[in-house]
Amino acid sequence: MLPIEIENLRFTYPSRETPTLRGISATVASGDFVLLTGPTGCGKSTLLRTMNGLIPHSSAGTLSGSVLLSGKNVAAQPLAVTCRQVGLLFQNPDEQLFCARVEDEIAFGLENFGFPPEQVAPCIDAALAQVGLQGFRERRISELSGGEKQRVALACFCAMQPKVLLLDEPTSHLDFRGTKDILSIVKRLNTDLGVTTILATHRTAEVAPLCTRVWLMAEGELCLDKPKDEAFSDSGPYHRLGVQVPEIPVGESARYRNVAAISRSRCRSSAGEVSRYRRADASSRSRLLSVCNVSFRYPNTDAPALKPISYEVCRGEVVAVMGANGSGKTTLIHLMAGLLRLTDGELRIGDRNVTRKKRPKPHQLAGKVGIVFQNPDLLLQAETVADEVAFGPKNLKVAPKLLQNRVADTLSRFDLGGLASEAPYSLSRGQRQRVAVAANFSLYPELFLLDEPTTGQDAQHLHQLMRELCVEIKRENRSLIFATHDAQLTLTYADRVLLLREGELIFDGPPDTEFLRQISLM
Repeated sequence: MLPIEIENLRFTYPSRETPTLRGISATVASGDFVLLTGPTGCGKSTLLRTMNGLIPHSSAGTLSGSVLLSGKNVAAQPLAVTCRQVGLLFQNPDEQLFCARVEDEIAFGLENFGFPPEQVAPCIDAALAQVGLQGFRERRISELSGGEKQRVALACFCAMQPKVLLLDEPTSHLDFRGTKDILSIVKRLNTDLGVTTILATHRTAEVAPLCTRVWLMAEGELCLDKPKDEAFSDSGPYHRLGVQVPEIPVGESARYRNVAAISRSRCRSSAGEVSRYRRADASSRSRLLSVCNVSFRYPNTDAPALKPISYEVCRGEVVAVMGANGSGKTTLIHLMAGLLRLTDGELRIGDRNVTRKKRPKPHQLAGKVGIVFQNPDLLLQAETVADEVAFGPKNLKVAPKLLQNRVADTLSRFDLGGLASEAPYSLSRGQRQRVAVAANFSLYPELFLLDEPTTGQDAQHLHQLMRELCVEIKRENRSLIFATHDAQLTLTYADRVLLLREGELIFDGPPDTEFLRQISLM
């Protein structure tokens, strides 16, 4: 196995004056499992990319210091050499899956490494077995759920058998079951095969039971590096940085055995709390959205993505859409935004009929409906953060003075004032997500659609984002609909929950005891 030595590591991206990494020094022993955490934008992803050679070989910028694998400098050796030793699993598996079929994807790396053809097929079968995807060789990747895609990406690394596995927020898009499956696979690789593992995440409570060491980062520096048994003895540094701290002491390993029970217990404890972001009286609200017997089927598929469902959303209402990966949450969000044609039924937004025959073009809903995708990069296009926030209102011909005030107010609301002149793509994933939310917020849409707002967000920025949205939505009598896997987020902010299972609406009501019962069955 490979020990890792990091010595006075510094890195600055070309578009930024402030270094992203500022003199990091640390050592990882062979077979260690490191939990890497810290607030959004602290440099976690950048640090991982220096360890697998993407920085500096595939990313411009100024690098100093060193990362050594068994005494060899990663920056000084070819990227192809490092890739045989170190695997990096991205936050979004779509960013590293290239082939149409599962077996071709797993074979891709093996063939590039020159494996003899007679060895490739057994390696594919063994890798699929390791990640629990037996029988998936012929499956098309485009038809897989997010959790299945993440397991395919892991299978690629299992086949190539790296000595070091780096994971960048690998569970941020996954439901509870998918998260549990991925973490179980990673732990087996670490324990059974001795793969040195470094996993970057904001979801520390789920990873803490598995790790042997904890790194806490802040503003490009490593401010804590301790064994797990010592790392959480003082919660002060985590709270100051807005980072999640496991609620149960790490030393009590027995109490970590059933993560599902912990999650359900946490939800029950909050079920009776009436959030200050909710409005109890719905009788005086006017209707903004009407969904009547809406169904949807993707082309060339046998099963519908959404079965006939009906509901209404009133002005001033905050609604959470929940369900397992593949249950239809994103499809429903896209239908409400007018991005997909209904297969059947009727959908009205305000006085507009968003149906198969009368569907308006998406730009005709600008200013009325705003949507933020799971992947914020699909929305970002301007040279600076300020330009990104100004883009929508400017195209809606907002007066210059009003535009200037609106941009300044929006940047302040979402803690982006210090990043106004930065290029969006130079920011962390969580920061880019906030920029995308701010850019849509600046349009003041009547209906705001948010798909997985937790992606890449630390606890502090996530709650700041949700507070700002909910307060504004209720004050201006608009509506917010957000899709999420996070039951705690729903309990805190939602007036109401739409719970989906395999394209069917199985629950529509307040986040109360019955909602928690339904969640516990998923």
